[in-house]
Amino acid sequence: MSISFPVEVAGIDLAGRRFRERTSTKTVSRFGCSVIMSRVLQPDHRLHIRRIGTNEMADARVVASMGALPNGRLYGVGSPRSCEGLWGIRFSSSIYGKVLETMHDGVYFVDRDRKITYWNDGAQRLSGYSAEQAIGKSCFDNFLGHVDEIGRPLCAKGCPLSEVMNDGQPREKEMYLRHAEGHRVPINVRAFPVRNKDGSIVGAVEVFSDSTTRRKVEKTVSDLEQMAFRDALTGLPNRRYIELKVEQGLEEHRRFSRLYGLLMFDVDRFKRVNDTHGHDVGDALLKTVAKTLVHGLRPLDIVGRWGGEEFLVLMPDAGAIDLGDLAERCRVLIAESSVDNGSSRVSVTASIGATVMSHSDSVASAIRRVDELMYQSKHSGGDRTTAG
Repeated sequence: MSISFPVEVAGIDLAGRRFRERTSTKTVSRFGCSVIMSRVLQPDHRLHIRRIGTNEMADARVVASMGALPNGRLYGVGSPRSCEGLWGIRFSSSIYGKVLETMHDGVYFVDRDRKITYWNDGAQRLSGYSAEQAIGKSCFDNFLGHVDEIGRPLCAKGCPLSEVMNDGQPREKEMYLRHAEGHRVPINVRAFPVRNKDGSIVGAVEVFSDSTTRRKVEKTVSDLEQMAFRDALTGLPNRRYIELKVEQGLEEHRRFSRLYGLLMFDVDRFKRVNDTHGHDVGDALLKTVAKTLVHGLRPLDIVGRWGGEEFLVLMPDAGAIDLGDLAERCRVLIAESSVDNGSSRVSVTASIGATVMSHSDSVASAIRRVDELMYQSKHSGGDRTTAG
């Protein structure tokens, strides 16, 4: 069920270091939960979970990564023993049934044959089908008619309930159901295995919610972000946005010791380019440098235009060695890039500063340090990286 409990998760990270992180659940079940983590975990990663404010604990392991969220990644976590004590819920009790009936989300259970055994009021409200109409039917009997965004039917192939019963790994998908009145409703589906007291999978549960409003909100937020946080020329995040991300990264570093690196790029002798070839060529070169950085760095790195011919990059999980290697890769790629001015091709180089943020840093001090390192590269002739 969708419940947010504050929990403390402990374990050993991918580098072999012990960690202890405070976070929260998105859903809980009798034999596990889905939990948001700021760090990268792998399937079968062993964890120790404590519900904050209690002495209740459970040993668990990562079952699956369920996707990225703004504040981390969502992981499905399973436990070999019942988690009823951890959540303070008896999943077979009448209290559990009352909670399900008052949920805004739709919830239904199926057995191993995908026959519906439970259907809550939320499912009726979202689908138009009553419990009397739903219970006893098989979910694939041309009932809800789940399809993906291009209209492919999912009931025969791609059904999340069937998938979770096959491998025990929770799923989350976006799809459309067919309402009882005939129209399509966009929904977010989360599916989880249902286990008996021995841990064997005896069915599955699907929690689904109408994603119409969320999609509208996401589009509005995206449009506003484009206006407020995007550089008009390059399409990169602008200075304000990258400052906010540096502040967020510094907070994660202080709380969770997550490594963050900064790279500052400055295009060498850019004024000469504008004076010699004109501002159109200069703008084209800035766009080329921006694209080179985005394609030359890792998908998780955040590249922003700091101003003029300067670019700032925030790099999660990057130590000094990674930082230096990636900076040098981009330096070479920039030098090998060029734009056509009509009669020849024009290229530029970049001076780079590189630093790893520390606990004692502020946003201003970290950016000031990487800026000074970049200027050391520039004063040494350009087309080089200075780290510190």
